[in-house]
Amino acid sequence: MLKKLIIKLSEFGLKRFSSYFKPLEEIIRLSNIGILFEVYVGLMIFLSLLGFFLTFFSMFFGSIIFLKLPIIFSLIGSLIVGLSVAFIVLTIFHSYPYRVLSNRKSSIEANLPFAINHMAAIAASGVPPLIIFRLVAEVEEYGKLADEIRLILRNATAFGMDLITAVKQVAERTPSEQFKEFLYSFISTIETGGDLKRFLVEASREAIMDYRLKRERYAQLLSTYADFYTTLLIAGPLFFVSILSIVSMLGGTLMGLPMDLLIQVGVYIFIPLLNFAFILFLHLTQPSV
Repeated sequence: MLKKLIIKLSEFGLKRFSSYFKPLEEIIRLSNIGILFEVYVGLMIFLSLLGFFLTFFSMFFGSIIFLKLPIIFSLIGSLIVGLSVAFIVLTIFHSYPYRVLSNRKSSIEANLPFAINHMAAIAASGVPPLIIFRLVAEVEEYGKLADEIRLILRNATAFGMDLITAVKQVAERTPSEQFKEFLYSFISTIETGGDLKRFLVEASREAIMDYRLKRERYAQLLSTYADFYTTLLIAGPLFFVSILSIVSMLGGTLMGLPMDLLIQVGVYIFIPLLNFAFILFLHLTQPSV
């Protein structure tokens, strides 16, 4: 019964709001979250409606019975809160595949230079390409990149694909353009009979150099952030507290509020919030490598 309802809701959503839901199809496929696109859309709508009705009725009857509010106010307030909850649930579900895809891409690209370097070292012993992939896939520290390489091994061993087809299929589905470019170059080297060891050495050198350049650029950017932090979150609060302290000694107020209260609010609430926001900004802008 529930499954049929989810399918019906999915059909309704894709028909009425295709421009909102349709872009998720490719994102869900690339994020590899293990659920069908149609089922995911139906589940999104179902949980959003469930959140709306649970919130609406609980608030409506709760505000009438316990808060003794008029019916019209209870109805309007419950409707607003219920719609807000439904919107939040829908937004969380809509953004989740994008977040998974972004994290997967970041993990792949962060570990790619080291994995290629590892592959180059293994290739120096003259082992076949499939063995190279198997040895790299055993390193759990490579995160999502190891998962991608395991898909190549699955295609080649469990599904019986040849190595070229196995690698090409993973290249078509990976969210990382850097990894995709590496895999296609890997395929081209094998197909043309090129020197795989030389290719991996060159690819490793380029990847490590790109990694170092990104880290250097980020280090330079951090120096700019440090100047910004010193000005806004060290000198600024000191100036703020000094001015308010002087005004407080003179007996002044701001919009009827005593200066002592404003200083306490600034020191214990405003300044910590600014520091938290700055740390969050650093975390979000930190490169994946």
